Amino acid sequence: MASAWLIRRFIDPNATFAFTDQRGRRRRPVRQCTGEFSHQGDSCTFEVLASRFRLKNPAIVKVGQIVHDLDMKDTKYDPPEAAAVGRMVEGLRALHGDDATLLEQGIAMFDALARSFESDEGAVDAPKSRRQRKLGRNQRRRK
Repeated sequence: MASAWLIRRFIDPNATFAFTDQRGRRRRPVRQCTGEFSHQGDSCTFEVLASRFRLKNPAIVKVGQIVHDLDMKDTKYDPPEAAAVGRMVEGLRALHGDDATLLEQGIAMFDALARSFESDEGAVDAPKSRRQRKLGRNQRRRK
């Protein structure tokens, strides 16, 4: 799910995904032992993709640390969100038996996760409500 999110959001927004064991003429395997993009050394597929396409966005790095620990089943980064994200993935798998639906829901989950990291760093300002804007103006007037 995370690698599909990374591909669709940062590499190829028109990417489609097929669930098969056979390599087609126009398909690039993402998660096969012999695939072009797979685990390499102590890096998971997500990290390999981010490195190969030189994606250095701080939100991608944070998502990558979570994905690494879940995928590699270790605590190299030990992010506090890893357990919750792992449970969300399990929940999505329990809810959606169809691979395409599962993938779309997973991509949406990783969109939300990445957005939460962006807002932590101030990289993306969420739209403010009228009340929030009014409070901000009142605080500036008091200074």
